[in-house]
Amino acid sequence: MNKKKKKLSSNFSPISLDITDVGYKGEGIAKLITELNFEKKDYNFFVPFALPNEKIIAKPTQLFSKNVRAELVEIIKPSPERVNPQCEHFFKCGGCMLQHWRFEHYNNWKMNRITSSIYQISSNTIIKKMVSSSQNSRRHAKFTAKRNKSKLIIGFYEHKSHFVTEITECLILEKSLIRLIQDLRKPLEEIIKIGDIIHIHANLLDNGIDLLIDGLADISFKKFSELNKKLIENKVIRVHRRLNNKILDLIYITDRTSLSNNVFSSVIYPPPGGFLQATVSGENTIIKCVMEALENYNKKTYICELFCGSGTITLPLLLQNFRINAFELNTESLHSIDLSSKGKPFNNNIKTYTRNLKSKPLTIKELENYGAIIIDPPRSGAHTQFLNIAKSKVPLVISVSCDINTFVRDSKILIENNYNLKWVQPIDQFLYSAHIEVVGFFELNKAS
Repeated sequence: MNKKKKKLSSNFSPISLDITDVGYKGEGIAKLITELNFEKKDYNFFVPFALPNEKIIAKPTQLFSKNVRAELVEIIKPSPERVNPQCEHFFKCGGCMLQHWRFEHYNNWKMNRITSSIYQISSNTIIKKMVSSSQNSRRHAKFTAKRNKSKLIIGFYEHKSHFVTEITECLILEKSLIRLIQDLRKPLEEIIKIGDIIHIHANLLDNGIDLLIDGLADISFKKFSELNKKLIENKVIRVHRRLNNKILDLIYITDRTSLSNNVFSSVIYPPPGGFLQATVSGENTIIKCVMEALENYNKKTYICELFCGSGTITLPLLLQNFRINAFELNTESLHSIDLSSKGKPFNNNIKTYTRNLKSKPLTIKELENYGAIIIDPPRSGAHTQFLNIAKSKVPLVISVSCDINTFVRDSKILIENNYNLKWVQPIDQFLYSAHIEVVGFFELNKAS
């Protein structure tokens, strides 16, 4: 959507729309020739919580050239695919967009997004069946807490808004994280001033919950006593706060902060607020895909792993005697890999390197001696890094992405440089949202 937005009058009259599709952000789409801000055009309307084949009343709120964002006011004719959302916070909480859509249609929409996007760049690619995570399986979250005059609210931001929706239940989160939200309200209310906002990063590890809190830098340790007591009751095993100089300050630690993968017998030690794959089933599917792609790989040749994080993929591969050079900007994440490797019989098969792969991607020369590349970039992708990978002619590339649009953009670079996209595995570990995880396996055409 064009970023040059214009405000529309707050008293702009609601209009009738016929929804034809759901867009890539999970919003209902309608087309209408009408006049907005004295300009008559064929506008595209984007309406959250509207479904295909519905007639609705919507209120335009923002104008982006020919695109209009609008709020759902009334459903005149509901879709037969519409269902009652299970969560009482749906329509307010911004965590889910599509609970109101019958699951098989929601699932088909995600698959169609993948197939239509992939087939535009590679018509012969095998697209595997979607693997979907179950409800109440998400093991990390970022909560927002805001203190107003009457009480403290903990929850998530509303869709496209800075308002915080109070959460008392959730279909997505592990139940221990939901209990934590409920039990934090009273002790946080005692130490947060009216108008203050804090952010709570929660990771569910083997022995309990690990927290990193932004926004309590000026609170004395004495004031933490009641909060700490409640956190320990909720099996929170480690708490850090981020100080104003960005340094992490340890509040307390009670237990080993490990995260085990029982399927692959690996253990990692994520740093505070460190990135985890959203669900266990999602993580396992990603690792299985990587193992499948490397099934016939010569283990004497080093693999280059880019954006390796805390070693979610690295450790299972090391346990299978693969050799890896792992690159990551976050030094604490690399320390986690070093800690996990300590005392293991890896025969010096792992070397870690601190590197900002966005500003300083690996060069063609640095890449060309590897036998395979595994790359798991952030949502924005790694366009420049893929340009270098494409020219390096490394035989195998495994790309893991949480955004189908940047995956397609970056994959196109490889395909245009004589790589074949053999298969893609879709993974829905962001249930009821518009986000999709994919793993893609590329082989260099042997004739190149």
